[in-house]
Amino acid sequence: MTEGRPGRPARLAWGAVVVILLGVVGLVTYALTHVSSPTAPALPAVTSPAVLATLSSVPTSTFDDVGATAPGTVLTPPTVLTGQPPLSVDGKPDVLFVGAEYCPFCAAERWPLVVALARFGRFTALHDAVSSAQTVFPSTSTFSFVGVAYTSRWVTLTGVELFSDQTGPDGAFRRLARLTPAQAAVVARTAPSAGGLSAGGTPFLDVAGRLATTTSGFSPALLAGQSQAQIADAAASPTPAAAADGTGTTTPPTGQAVLAVANQLSAGICAATGQQPASVCLSKGVLAADTALGLSRPAAASD
Repeated sequence: MTEGRPGRPARLAWGAVVVILLGVVGLVTYALTHVSSPTAPALPAVTSPAVLATLSSVPTSTFDDVGATAPGTVLTPPTVLTGQPPLSVDGKPDVLFVGAEYCPFCAAERWPLVVALARFGRFTALHDAVSSAQTVFPSTSTFSFVGVAYTSRWVTLTGVELFSDQTGPDGAFRRLARLTPAQAAVVARTAPSAGGLSAGGTPFLDVAGRLATTTSGFSPALLAGQSQAQIADAAASPTPAAAADGTGTTTPPTGQAVLAVANQLSAGICAATGQQPASVCLSKGVLAADTALGLSRPAAASD
């Protein structure tokens, strides 16, 4: 009978442990770094015509009353760009928005962007979205630019949603799209100037090479617990923040924040369109945004 080699069972057991540990590390690394491939998205519900009508019919006088401030909250204005090449599509100034459906700051920024663009044209296709329930400011009502269609005499919209608000089998948010090389170049060039720490964050908004931002113009907390219709109504009839009642509850200045940021974005679009149309670009609210942002005051223009 041959005697077994001393220590062999121990070495085999240790080898098995090492293999298991390596497998665990591999699984953790996969879970943290794996991104699902782009998939053809199932379009969410079409935005209610009533909501679009509400956002598209805000009177100029209401924009003028709000101006570029929202008492009761802090706004984060976009950065005025200098020395950047203009963005254009089909000979028109282009607004490039890069977001993700799960992202609450993207959710907040889409509101004033939709309101601003509705002053220059119309949305013929827009869809509903809600930010992820798994992130900060969960389930914020908003829109998705997947499948968006927008027509305007003055400006174009390029909306890119990189990720869904739904996760795949790997636990990662489903990828919906990737930036084209040209779009990636714009983000890489402009994001640092607008305060972004990296070129991969969302939201990213470049208004025709005139304005840019890498966050929302106001906190998504202003939209908390409100439906899409409620937010639209607040924008159409904005009220300032109400003082705290006996329970300490306050009414957020949701509508004022949406319109103030919309005036700021409108000022950037007007800077790219040669202050056209004058009915928007020479309005009191947009001129107030020009001053607040430090954009040069426009010369007289006409439609």
